Amino acid sequence: MLNLVVNILLWTWEFTKEASPWLLLGFLFAGLLKAFAPSELVFRCLGQRNLRSILTATLIGIPLPLCSCGVIPTGIALSKSGASRAATLAFFVSAPATNITAILIALGMIGWRFTIAMILACFGVALLTGLLSFVIIKDNVKQRKLKKEAYDFNLREMLSSKEELKAKLRFSFNYGFIDMVEDIGLYLILGLIIAGIIAAITPEVIIERYLGSGIISLFIMVLIGTPMYICSTGSIPFVAALIGKGMNPSAGLVFLIVGPATNLSTILAIFKSMGRGTALLYVSSVAIISITIAYYLGMVGWI
Repeated sequence: MLNLVVNILLWTWEFTKEASPWLLLGFLFAGLLKAFAPSELVFRCLGQRNLRSILTATLIGIPLPLCSCGVIPTGIALSKSGASRAATLAFFVSAPATNITAILIALGMIGWRFTIAMILACFGVALLTGLLSFVIIKDNVKQRKLKKEAYDFNLREMLSSKEELKAKLRFSFNYGFIDMVEDIGLYLILGLIIAGIIAAITPEVIIERYLGSGIISLFIMVLIGTPMYICSTGSIPFVAALIGKGMNPSAGLVFLIVGPATNLSTILAIFKSMGRGTALLYVSSVAIISITIAYYLGMVGWI
């Protein structure tokens, strides 16, 4: 028993050492992004009901430091502020599935090929989910005109004031290393501990038998990830440990997209604010498209 505990601690420490520098860099970038790209700018970019707004929502959401829980009020606020339903759904996928911290920690723990695959899969799932909503579901809500004066954003004017710049930098460090740590720190620690436990006790033959290859492993990860609350950054060590034990990387990719983008809280929030049809389309689209993209990325040998 003592040997097992020591082995778990050693594996956890190894994963922590591997992830720490990327996490620190990710927290810093998250703070800078939050300070210098305010939410008002996000709202202003998504006010039109067209294909451009879907693409914008997808691109904005990818680096944005929002977790599976934090995206709910932000996404609903986007919708109420005039963003189209299609753009809002695209944002609901891309924002929690990837962020700058998750991208950096995946780069350090799983490698650049998997990281690129994760970004591409997130982009594809978010964009196609938004497009399906645009085509299938009629958006009857009248578009609200955003007040231009409320959303003016002038970086040059902001940087011209030294005091304001200092305040922004203080906010960056406070948000990145205090607020973000409070928000996802527990999930990161749990993810690292679970990764250590998996690496220490899980026989490789079990993972290879059920998750090692084939499209069935992708469906298994969808069933596991869809209802759960999963932090994208905190779950990367978990996925890295499973891949190290022989799991199909495509299954890990599906888990990292579906898990953060769909959970019971998000599904219920979409159901309440946009209706049953939208919620059903959202869940089925994220599941099917993520499986399709991950399967073909594996089939061509990218991951």
